[in-house]
Amino acid sequence: MGELLYCHEPIAALPYYVEGIGMNLYSMEELCYYIMENTFLLDNSFMSEELCTWVEKQMGLYKLAEQLRDIMRGKGLLSDFVLAILEQNGYCTMKEMQQIVLTIRQMEEKSDFECNKIRADQLMEKEKYLAGIYEYKRLLDSPDAKEASALLRGNIWHNLGTAYARLFLFEEAAKCYEEAYRLNESRESLRECLLCFRCMHDETGFMRKAMEHNIDDMGMQEIKNELSLASKSEALMQFEEQLEKLAEAKEGTEKTLAKNEISDIIFRWKEEYRRSCRV
Repeated sequence: MGELLYCHEPIAALPYYVEGIGMNLYSMEELCYYIMENTFLLDNSFMSEELCTWVEKQMGLYKLAEQLRDIMRGKGLLSDFVLAILEQNGYCTMKEMQQIVLTIRQMEEKSDFECNKIRADQLMEKEKYLAGIYEYKRLLDSPDAKEASALLRGNIWHNLGTAYARLFLFEEAAKCYEEAYRLNESRESLRECLLCFRCMHDETGFMRKAMEHNIDDMGMQEIKNELSLASKSEALMQFEEQLEKLAEAKEGTEKTLAKNEISDIIFRWKEEYRRSCRV
């Protein structure tokens, strides 16, 4: 979860699994931390008999489990359900608790389409790109999308393109950005579309799209320069530095250390990519 949590409640023998972000929760403190960090991702599916059973059987909190079931039986609000959990544990401060409940109540006043858009954006912020792709596609396929403005639909297509691009799926990303530009007429969407062609090393496609949208030589050069600057990120420069060390290193300890450093960098990149692909 990224940080240590001090738990004064029992630790579960069997964790509660949160499907949306692929997380196992072993204590009430972890459940409260999850709520705090993922408030915008919560929806009515969070109110489940599975969670009540986990609270009852694994945490031994029989009264809380029954209180949560009463809220569900009475078709209560998600905000009331969450508040009951937060009040029992004392993990959050009063101010934090009030802010969480206020956020959920504001979401309860929005349409399903608006809430799902916010949740998809939150998945992107948390670098859950594959999950974000599923959410954006579901949004665009929903009946409500037909009623949404061209600007909003264009922005959703743009964000979908960004999710694909973050997974290095540049061909799909380019198509999304182009559709985004058709709808929202944002130069940002067009710029990202052209950058995707550069990332694919498709010079023919890049030139064709640039001319199709009347991008002059100066505009094309700016896009090329932007990608060149991006390729000089700290992480890539560190990797290149290690490759140079490996090429210059003599056999023995020095070469082994350089190889290990390169392997560690590649391993970290792979782990980051795998995390982005979790649904």
